Amino acid sequence: MVTLACAIVVLAGCDKLKKKHEPDPEPVGSNEPPKSGHSVTVLKDAAASTGSSTTHVVAVGSNEEGSAAPAAAKPEHVMGGNGAPAGRGDDGRVHGPGGPAYMGRGVSCDAAHDHCLRDGVWFSVNNIIAGKQFRAVPVFEFEKKWWTWRGEPADDPVKLYKTQIAGNAKLSAGTPVIWFSNESSETKWADSEYEALVSSRWEAGVVEEMVSPTTVMIKGSGTVPMDTVRLITETRGP
Repeated sequence: MVTLACAIVVLAGCDKLKKKHEPDPEPVGSNEPPKSGHSVTVLKDAAASTGSSTTHVVAVGSNEEGSAAPAAAKPEHVMGGNGAPAGRGDDGRVHGPGGPAYMGRGVSCDAAHDHCLRDGVWFSVNNIIAGKQFRAVPVFEFEKKWWTWRGEPADDPVKLYKTQIAGNAKLSAGTPVIWFSNESSETKWADSEYEALVSSRWEAGVVEEMVSPTTVMIKGSGTVPMDTVRLITETRGP
C-alpha cells in the first residue's frame, strides 16, 4: 500500500509539472475596449476635418481638464475673419477685410453660410447684359485701389456690385444677378473660405424667368439653382 501511495504521489507531481510547462493559450482578438475602469485614449487627426496636420490626444469621456466632454465634439470652423479692416501684413502683403482668408477645409460654402463671403466683398464685372454671361471677380477696396482676395491688384473694374443671398425671393425677368456656377466643376460648392473668395466660378447675368421656387433661368446661360444666386444690393463705379 505504501508503494501504491508513493506511485500516486509521483504521478500527481508529474501532472502538475506537465501543466506548468504547457504554453498559455493565444489571446482572442477584439475590437472592444478594455472592460476595466481605466480611461481609453484615442488619437484624432485634425487634418481629417480642418486641413491641419496636428494630432491631438484626448481621453474618451473627458477633456484636457479631466471634466466630462461631449462624445462627438467637432472642431470649430474658422470663417469670416477677425473683424480687422483691409490692410497690409508684416510682410507687406495686402489682406482684405477680416485679415487672411481661412484656407482650411470645413463647411460647404452654401447659402446657409452666405457662400463663405465676407462683408467687404464686392464683385467686379465688366457688364451685365441679358443673353450674355460675364465673370464676376470678388474684390475689396484698399488705399483707393481694388484688390483680389489673393492680395493682388485687380484689373480695372467697370462696374462693382455688393450682393446678398437671394434666399426665397421671387425673381422677375430682367433681374441682374450673380451666382456660383458649377459648370466647370463636379462640386456644387467651394469647401473653404479662401476658395470661395478667389474662385473663378462666380458669374453675372440676367434672369429670363423663375422656373420654380428652387430654380431660375438665366438668359443665355440656362437654369441655375436658386441657392447659388446672389441679389445685387448696391452698385458702384470704379
